[in-house]
This record gives sequence, structure tokens and C-alpha cells, in this order.
Amino acid sequence: AGFGHPSFGKPERVASKPGAAVASPVAASEPVTAVAEAADEAGFQLDAPPEKLRWSPKTISVVLPCAEEREYAYKTVEAVFKSTPSNVLHEIVVVDDGSEPPLSTTHLGPEVQAKWRVKIMRHERTIGLIGAKKTGGDAATGDIIVFFDCHVAPQQDWYKEFLSLSSENYRRMVVPQITALDVDSWTQIGSGGGLAKCYLTWDADFKWADGRDPWIPVISGGLLGMSRRWWEETGGYDKEMLGWGGENLDQSLRVWLCGGEIMMASHSQVAHMWRDGSQKTAARYHHVGDTQRNRARAIFAWYGEFADKLKDYPSFASRGPPGGDNPWYGDLGGFNEVKQRLGGCRPFAWFLKRFHDIYEDGGLLPSEIFILREEQSGKCLKFEGQAGTSGTGREGAILSDCNENDDRFFWHLGNANSKGRCCSGLRAWNTDQCLNGGQGGGKAITGICNVAGTDNSQAWALSSSGQLQRGSTCLGLGGGQGTCLSFRSRGGARWSKFAQRVPLETQLYEKALRERPEIFKHLGR
Repeated sequence: AGFGHPSFGKPERVASKPGAAVASPVAASEPVTAVAEAADEAGFQLDAPPEKLRWSPKTISVVLPCAEEREYAYKTVEAVFKSTPSNVLHEIVVVDDGSEPPLSTTHLGPEVQAKWRVKIMRHERTIGLIGAKKTGGDAATGDIIVFFDCHVAPQQDWYKEFLSLSSENYRRMVVPQITALDVDSWTQIGSGGGLAKCYLTWDADFKWADGRDPWIPVISGGLLGMSRRWWEETGGYDKEMLGWGGENLDQSLRVWLCGGEIMMASHSQVAHMWRDGSQKTAARYHHVGDTQRNRARAIFAWYGEFADKLKDYPSFASRGPPGGDNPWYGDLGGFNEVKQRLGGCRPFAWFLKRFHDIYEDGGLLPSEIFILREEQSGKCLKFEGQAGTSGTGREGAILSDCNENDDRFFWHLGNANSKGRCCSGLRAWNTDQCLNGGQGGGKAITGICNVAGTDNSQAWALSSSGQLQRGSTCLGLGGGQGTCLSFRSRGGARWSKFAQRVPLETQLYEKALRERPEIFKHLGR
């Protein structure tokens, strides 16, 4: 009946009310041998010494939230089972999020459950990825809880770093290298080189980032692992978030700000099916929830004073004012309970300082923002996109009548330089876009900022002679570009800064550094 669990494979119970989670009856699980001892008698220590964080995990529960995944659920369960030793794999918890007919009657029947150590939890109606993951995490009984999507293939030895890295710190979240999956063969495409690290933007979004170390500011989504103790202490996922999106921001911030850390497992690879627009990879589930509301909940829960930045983004500001008895993003009482339980947690400025290589060196906390005026025409460089994340990844910039009351005219230094300090490029304020050069026709182009500074096409700067310059290339008056020498001989295009000011985010950050220096003393620079 499957690795000492004779009850795996018995039929499910029917939920007593719509949406409730039910599970196959499972006998009491084996003793979980290595869950860390209950919290210290002295209570939770935000900055606990390393010796109090070490433990010896032995088993892993893998949680798979599955909604209408069908054959992909079967292939994922098979891949997890076959890539994980029997003495490590405690269980595979499949959360069937409202699939009709139920997965247990189609692809994950009693024989599969018994053969591959599957425990099925079921929502009678779809409540979304976040709720499904919470149901699975709360039901898991292994030492470590690993969350995968329901369309992955873990690669050989994937589990080893989850055990070894977690053992050093029970509050450490571990994230694998995320590679690409061939859905026909259910094998990894290529030999690796996956993604893992993201950073948080001011509009409550996240971007992939290069990094020189294994520490991850923000996880991209659903592939991660943590100790069951840390899952329980941090409260898992916010119960008020529905559907998909925003939970990665919340979970990342609650881990970092409340005494934990997130680390990349550089040798652990999990091949993931990316949605490429084809029918094969299209989502089949019923969409629920409000991603923007989810993201706002994370921001208003963890940003503190920095949450005022959302006023700069019309998509959030238009939803209604923050605070009050009934804010549009809902009650945040659950977050306050977590903070009280975990020693109050740290302020958001601590997170910014912890990742100074992104926020200070990468230019997201600019010393000033400014307007760029072309002297011959008297017009200014205006970013044509909207505040926030670009929907296409590329935008334009044109010369237009200057307007100090329009945020789209403001730029600042961005992207680290070759020494790893600020800055090597020009970023449009409150966007994810940096100047890439000219394309003629009176227009310049921008692209997603490379905060690590490794994209030389974004190495534009205002020179001491007033030219927008990248190496020996300068940006011309009509949006074209050419050698700076040729522009100079024709009168060139001369630019100057004006309307300089310190933006809100930098004011708040510098205020925190001045008023609470003690919380930053262990962070170096």
C-alpha cells in the first residue's frame, strides 16, 4: 500500500459545504523525527543566534496545488516520486482546487495514491492557487514542506540542498533553480542555468535580477521549501488573498522582516512549464480573486510609511484611499497577529538596507529625480509609458513641452556601475524602464532596467559637457544616435537637468537610517 501508509489510496470523503477542503482518510503519520523543538521559553527571538536555528530535518512533504491539471498532475506526481528517495519523501499532498470531475476519479485514483504516496485534499469549488497552497501546507506533516506547481519535473538530487540548507537555519526558505520543461517528453530543456532571484519594485511587482550571492530578496512564485515549524510560526499564506499573485511578495517580506532568510539552492533544479501562449500550456482553471488587491495587502501590511508610494501609481490610487474602517484591500488583522507573535518584526527600511546592492547601488533609492531639457529646442524628455511595470517590456521617450507636474518627465540615475555602486544608466522614475538609446523619428527607446548594470546598451549618462552619452555614442535631437564627435561638429544636442528634488522613497529611507540606526548595525554599509 505504499511505504508503510496502508491508508493511502482510500476514497475521499465528500465536503460538507462548498469550497471546504476534504482529504482521503490517512492514518496517523509516522513520527516527524526532526521538527525543531517548540519555541524558546523566553519566546520568539527575532535575531536568534545560529546555534538556536540549526536542526536535523529528515523528511519532505511536497505540496502540489492542482486545478484542472489532469495529465500534468499525473506526470508531476510521478516525477516527484521518482526523483525523491523513499526515506526522504514523506508524502505528496495534492490539493485538488475544484477540478471537475475530481482528479481522484480521473488521473489520481486510489492505485496512483497508494503507489506514489499521494494524499489528496479537495476544494469543492476553486478558491485559487494561494488558498490551495495554504490548505496543502497546513495538512503537510513532513519536516520540510516543499511547494511546487502542478506542472514540474524535479531533476536528479533536487532534494539534497533543501535538506542541507534548511538544516543550517529552520527559518531559511530554500528556492531551487527554475528551468524550462518540455511538456511532451516531461524532461528539462537544456542542462540548466535556471532563474531564481527577483527584486521588489515600488508598484508591488517583482523583476528577475542577476546576483553575485545566493540570497534572494523576493521569490518569483510557487517553487520553494521551508521547515514546517517556520511555516506554522509565520502563518503560511494570508487567508484574505484569493486567486494568484501577491502571495510571493507577502511571503518574501514576512520571512525577511520577521527573522528569516531566503536562499537559492544553486544545484537544485526543477523544470517548470512556462505558459508560452500555446494551447498546451494554457491555464485550464477558473480564475478567481483580485491580484491587485492581493498585492496591495502585502504592501500595506509590510511597507509601513513606504506604502505612501502606491499613490504614485494610478492603478492603485484609483481604488480608494488607504486606511479607515473598511479599506478596499481588506482588514490586515492577520498580519498584525503574525508580527506580535514574531517579536514585532523589522521595518521595511531594514529590507531595503539588507539589499542595498539593488536599492542603493541599483538606483531604486535615487538621491534625486530630475527633468532632462534639450537646450536647443527647450523641450524635455518625456517617458511615453505609464507608471509601474511596462506591459510590453519596451517603451518610448520623446521630446515634449516641459511639465514639472507630470511625473513622466522625471528621470534618475539607475543600474549599478562596473564597481557595483550607483549608477551607470538613466531610469524613468516610478517605472521599470531605463534608457536604451535612440531609434530616430523623434523617439528614444527604453527597456526593462538591468539593475546589476550588465547590459551595456543601458549605460547612458549625462556628461559634463551636457551630452546624453554612452561610450562614444550620443543621443541626438531627433531621437537618433551617432558619434558624439559628429554631433558636436553640427551643434549637437545639449541637455541639462532641472526641477531636481529628493523623492519620497529616499526621504523615508534616510529618515529611517537617522532615527533607528540600531536596526541596521549588523548590515554593514
